[in-house]
Amino acid sequence: MMYCLCFMIFLLISCGGNENNIPMFGYELGNRKIQKLKLNINKTDAIVNFEYLHQSDSLKNIRLKHHRKEDIIIVILDTFNKITNRYKSSNLMFEMYQNKEVENLNKTFVFHEDYGLLASLGFGVDRVFLTDSISPNVKEFIFKDLFINLNKINIE
Repeated sequence: MMYCLCFMIFLLISCGGNENNIPMFGYELGNRKIQKLKLNINKTDAIVNFEYLHQSDSLKNIRLKHHRKEDIIIVILDTFNKITNRYKSSNLMFEMYQNKEVENLNKTFVFHEDYGLLASLGFGVDRVFLTDSISPNVKEFIFKDLFINLNKINIE
């Protein structure tokens, strides 16, 4: 009996870091089409893997790794470092991560470790990733608010 209980606890702990097939909606700036995605999350002590899978176009899939200790995000061969700017939603504070500047073309992720990506900005197409469906007006408001927070100058 004790062996069975220990095995069940081990299973719960080892599987507790994985979440699969979370429905997400992708919204692009200037496009009314809503993208349907599935989010898979795999958590370990050191790294959290996020995989955004497009249901209609696998070329648009996004895979990123959040290294907890270094507090960086890695996507393919790009490393994104946390910047001072943040975005506050109704219930979470999202951090912003940017790659090194290349000819004034910064790429930015708006990210929270428990939620994943809220937005990807500067990748040719700006996107917002949400768990709920929203109206076009709300989408435009979110983008405007994100860009205001991204371009804030921190005065200390």
